[in-house]
Amino acid sequence: MALLKAAYLPSGVSFPVKYEDLSSSSSFKVSQKSCLVEKPVASMKKSSFSYPGLCKASSGSPTINPGVQVSLKRAVAKKVVELIKPGMIVGLGTGSTASLAIEEMGKLFQKGKLKDVVGVGMSYQSKVLARQFGVKTADLNDVNTIDFAFDGADEVDSSMNLIKGGGAAHTMTKVVDTTAKQCVIIVDQSKIVLELGQTFPVPVEVLPQAISPVLRRLVALGGVPEIRTALRKDGPVITDHGNMVVDVRFPEGIKDPGSLERDINMIPGVLENGLFVGVADSVLVATQDGEDISVVELAEFVRSLKSAKES
Repeated sequence: MALLKAAYLPSGVSFPVKYEDLSSSSSFKVSQKSCLVEKPVASMKKSSFSYPGLCKASSGSPTINPGVQVSLKRAVAKKVVELIKPGMIVGLGTGSTASLAIEEMGKLFQKGKLKDVVGVGMSYQSKVLARQFGVKTADLNDVNTIDFAFDGADEVDSSMNLIKGGGAAHTMTKVVDTTAKQCVIIVDQSKIVLELGQTFPVPVEVLPQAISPVLRRLVALGGVPEIRTALRKDGPVITDHGNMVVDVRFPEGIKDPGSLERDINMIPGVLENGLFVGVADSVLVATQDGEDISVVELAEFVRSLKSAKES
């Protein structure tokens, strides 16, 4: 871990560190436990990272049972596959919920209910899954258009703004989602939040050669960046494109996702970030009410929560 820090943090930096050159009014430190650039703890407001915003009371609600969450994901995966028509070119999303949708597509292929459908994978994982379940695939450069795309998300606000990139595939995902004529996001109710950034950091794909200056600029934007490290290998996570991922938390929340998305992408060395603003055409939300599971549009889900709160 010490070698990783030495290789990817600004030259001449030792531990602990004060980044007076990054901000005239604040000092910064680097965590000994990770490549995390932090603001002083005393200056950070406490924030809750429990159950996300719209799905919790002010005191916090219990998280969804893992078994129930799988059922919710399966329900919304089946629902989105119903929207796929024969002859479509379909963008195949990333993440656990999108993977279930790819599996459901495969079942329909085997039954002969989906004919002449071609999938365009947004990641290496989605391409492999598609082939595993018998879905014909093509490269994005080999198709003229994408009729329909489905994808998951890590967080969704009431305006259909998203945070994606938990699987480090957000760059290609954004390309495919924005190319599609229709992009449908599929999530369970735990992913709906009042304000983006409450639970998940914003992933940023960065050229390895530019990691140090990019970290400085992300701190200047008010972020707390951390180089994402791999779980089953030494060193950082490397994307399908050979780049590194920096996860950036914003302790004050993300008030203007559109501006922040543009500001991050303007940093030289940044390839793309995980804020998706104005990309989704609709969001399907799987919800549980007692023993019943249903799939509704985001607007309907938000209205039901507001009504429940008022009653």
